[in-house]
Formats: sequence, C-alpha cells, structure tokens
Amino acid sequence: FSNTYRMIEQDDFDIHTRLHTIVRGEDEAAMVESVGLALVKLPDVLNRLKPDIMIVHGDRFDALALATSAALMNIRILHIEGGEVSGTIDDSIRHAITKLAHYHVCCTRSAEQHLIAMCEDHDRILLAGCPSYDKLLSAKNKDYMSIIRMWLGEDVKTRDYIVALQHPVTTDIKHSIKMFELTLDALISFNKRTLVLFPNVDAGNKEMVRVMRKKGIEHHPNFRAVKHVPFDQFIQLVAHAGCMIGNSSCGVREVGAFGTPVINLGTRQTGRETGENVLHVRDADTQDKILHALQLQFGKQYPCSKIYGDGNAVPRILKFLKSIDLKEPLQKKFCFPPVKDNISQDIDHILETQSALAVDLGGTNLRVAIVSMKVNIL
Repeated sequence: FSNTYRMIEQDDFDIHTRLHTIVRGEDEAAMVESVGLALVKLPDVLNRLKPDIMIVHGDRFDALALATSAALMNIRILHIEGGEVSGTIDDSIRHAITKLAHYHVCCTRSAEQHLIAMCEDHDRILLAGCPSYDKLLSAKNKDYMSIIRMWLGEDVKTRDYIVALQHPVTTDIKHSIKMFELTLDALISFNKRTLVLFPNVDAGNKEMVRVMRKKGIEHHPNFRAVKHVPFDQFIQLVAHAGCMIGNSSCGVREVGAFGTPVINLGTRQTGRETGENVLHVRDADTQDKILHALQLQFGKQYPCSKIYGDGNAVPRILKFLKSIDLKEPLQKKFCFPPVKDNISQDIDHILETQSALAVDLGGTNLRVAIVSMKVNIL
C-alpha cells in the first residue's frame, strides 16, 4: 500500500515509467487480471528501455509478470531470493521465476542447494545473503523512541508493544480469515498496545479488513491500524517490539536480525529457515493457543540471527553483476542429472528391431545368421 515509489525517488533514482497494474477486488480473479494487465503494458516499456539485465525480486505475482515479459523479450533476468521454500501460491511463483531467470542471487545455503536441485547452473548462482540485511544490521537510530511514539502513542515503552502483520493464505482463504479473527481476539485479550498493519492485496484482503472493522480495531484504544510504514521506521518498530505476530515472511526472515520474539501463525511460511526467536503455531485454530504463544514469547530477547545474511550482500551482488558477460549465449542451460541416452529412431534402428542375430556355438564350427521377425534366415 501507499506510494512506495517515493522511496525510490528519495534514493535519487530517476523513474522512467510508472505503471498502474493492480486490479482492485482482492480475489483470485483480480490477481490474474493484474498479471495480465502488466503483461499488456510492459512490452512497450521494455522496448523503450532496452535493459541489459532485468533484476526481479522475490515471489509476488507482479514479479511473475516482469519475469515473463523479460524472458519472452530475450532480456537477461537476475532473480533475487530464489530457492527458498515457504507456503501458499508464493512458492509456485518463486520457482516459476527461477525457471525463467538466467542468474540467481540466493540468501541461504539451503536455498542455493534447492536451486542446484532444480537443475540451475551452479556457475550462475551467487550465495550473497539477503540485501535487506545490509540495512538491518547497520540500522542504528538513537532517536527510535520518537518513531515508536509517533506510531503507537506517547505513553508506550520499548519491549512493551506488539507488531501484528497477517496476510491471506490464497490457497486456503476461508481458514486464513478465521485464523485472523482468532489472532485479533487473542490480541484484544492480551491487552497490550499493538500496531496492526493491513493485510496485503492478495485474494482474501477484503474479507480480512472486514474482520478488523467488525471487531472495531481501528477505533480500539490499544490498537493502531495502518496501511504502510516506511521501511526505515518499520525497522525500528520491530527491533524494539516485545513481540511480532502474524504470517509475514518479514517475521521469519528480517526480524531475526534483532532477536525480537516472533509468533508465526499457520502455513504461509511453513518451509522457511528460522532462528530460535520464532515460535510456530501451525494449527492456529483456537484463541487460547494463540494467547498462550503470546504469553510465552512477549518481552523475551533472543540472540541475533544471521541465517539470511551478514550485512555484505550488496557488494557481492554488484561484483556478480559486473562479471556477467552480455555476449554469452542467452539460452539457458539446465544441469539435469545424467539419464540413459535416447535410442535414435533412424533407419538402422528400424532394421535392427525387425531382425535378430542368431549365433550357434558348435563344437567345431561357429555359425552366425540374421533372422527376420518372420523367422526367415536372411
């Protein structure tokens, strides 16, 4: 949500083109229409830009449109954060982009092994770590209390508030809406100041927002409901929270850099590598179970985890980009495991399969004959 392109402008990049591609509706059909709209608009932009390399990040459905367009237009693709395993439709999209991409930057050793297992060329894979960790591990803001108070109120203290971020699970929307309802009930009972971010634009968004409004979250004295927090400020909010709860990849990936306790709900991040700061509630089917998890995790402090990066990803990626030879063949080569060679269907093979070689090893004579399938000696 919000005009996040302003973050690009603040970093002094000139934006060549802005495309509006998200079709509102927040259901499965709207996601497909959004991809389709992007596919219609992107060719003209790419023809004008003529990029040497397209950098595509992550596993969102809009990234799939970018990767598809670039692949069909013979533009080299560098995919960041491939090879990871999570849940919902994001897994399928992430792996689809991997198959379209020519070069890969992954964050963990396991992700690298997954890419190799998916028959990607090892020479085109860089294990760099997560680029966001470069910023996370260097984020030192002495004035973090002003950020916390701005979003959560003047009387809030560090380690005494919760950040909640829960998205729809597109492969099981009905269950994820029920789980969100239970999460909000548990947070109301837990009675701590809570920053609730709106769910993303995936299918099921409207129903989840309806649940928030039904429970009066936007007007509850303990809650602050927002659609967007600038990244630099969000870092400070999760770094000093008493707990983060939900099913966002941010909880199991980035928040580990600060050792903040995390409660991961449901199956959306099932396959993610996590640090010891993450408590999984796979079957978040009761309010009491979620409430008990909050009681166990809130206010703890864990060691900082560097599973996803050591803060030096960007220099590695730059070096990798500079090493790419733009003259080498664009056609991808997959490193498939060895298999038995196919028998060519040529005329010699056909003649061979229509006859047999007969050998009689006699006591004094050796007799050899070619016999047809009709048992005639040829």
